Amino acid sequence: MPKSRRPFSDDTPAASAQALDTNTALTALKFSHSAQSPEQKRFNKLLVQTQTLARKIEAAQQNVDHYRRMSASVLIPLEKERNKLIRQMALWLDERLQRRGLTARQKMIAKELICNLAGALSASGDTEMRALHDAHSPESLDEKEKLDAQDIQSFIEMMTGKKMDKSFENLDDLMRASFEHMSAQMESELDKSVRRHAPRKKTATQQKTDALEQDANGALRTIYRQLASALHPDRETDPEEQLRKTALMKDANTAYQRRDLLALLELQLKADLVDSTHIAGMAKEKLNALTTLLRERVGVLQSEFEQFRIKEQMALSLPIGCGLTAIELNRWLAKCEIDLREEITVMQEDLQEVQDDTRFKRWLRAQHQKDDAPINFLDPFDFF
Repeated sequence: MPKSRRPFSDDTPAASAQALDTNTALTALKFSHSAQSPEQKRFNKLLVQTQTLARKIEAAQQNVDHYRRMSASVLIPLEKERNKLIRQMALWLDERLQRRGLTARQKMIAKELICNLAGALSASGDTEMRALHDAHSPESLDEKEKLDAQDIQSFIEMMTGKKMDKSFENLDDLMRASFEHMSAQMESELDKSVRRHAPRKKTATQQKTDALEQDANGALRTIYRQLASALHPDRETDPEEQLRKTALMKDANTAYQRRDLLALLELQLKADLVDSTHIAGMAKEKLNALTTLLRERVGVLQSEFEQFRIKEQMALSLPIGCGLTAIELNRWLAKCEIDLREEITVMQEDLQEVQDDTRFKRWLRAQHQKDDAPINFLDPFDFF
């Protein structure tokens, strides 16, 4: 039975999420519900979106960190046990091929099984399994990888209509180079498109947008300069205060680079440069400029979350469509654990089964008849 464990949950707030709940700057900026103008309602909506997205990113990061810890403690030991059994089966099949009593067809099936099992383990750096695969395969793994890379390179060149600078020996180098190649091509096409469609004279709407952008940049720059002037550590003689201001100035630099309005305002409050009344007044005075900054920040947070989601899904080998919520990750972890335990049980039974030569030959035939499709090198565990 799987070990009992405490599932992770989205309901456990992080320190930073709690900080967002009590963010003084955010509270001060928000307009009251009485007689709000459409612009003020839009501003409040953007504030809520900013807060929600920040919480979402924080929760996803927590869930991913917890998943990694649980995977390390639950899945990795099971994977090692499974791989040990796969190794035993590959070596046992190799040893059995050295003895008499197998037909040519049975030997062919056994060799295919060895190649698939040993080939899968060689991907993790098992040099003995790599050599075992090559001993029973008409093509070495190096040759197969080179042919795969050539086929994919030909496909990429056909799709892009351009030849790549060189041929690649393995898929990792090819995919890295093709990504850089396509990114450069997309940027080139985008630059051409921008130059081609750029108007000779800006419209009134574009001029208004540029003016709002300038106002937003000015507001952000003013807040940052106030912080930089007040927090410059070289002007502080007290060592403890100097350390505090150094940390605050570092946070201010990061917030300014990220164009994070709320973080800069919160730093102003921490540095006792302004109070919540001042921030509320500024919101009324610079509503359009601050709305522009918040809209931009929402876009950045949405992009950050999407990039984080894609990166972690690939890094954790999550299935397509699996989100980063606690429920989805916990469900996937439980499924992986169940699948691994089932694989281990079946492998243990198979290793017992093949010890008897009559049952071994029946087992060989059963492996070959499991599926009418050809043996899939990338899915060796289907043999068990």
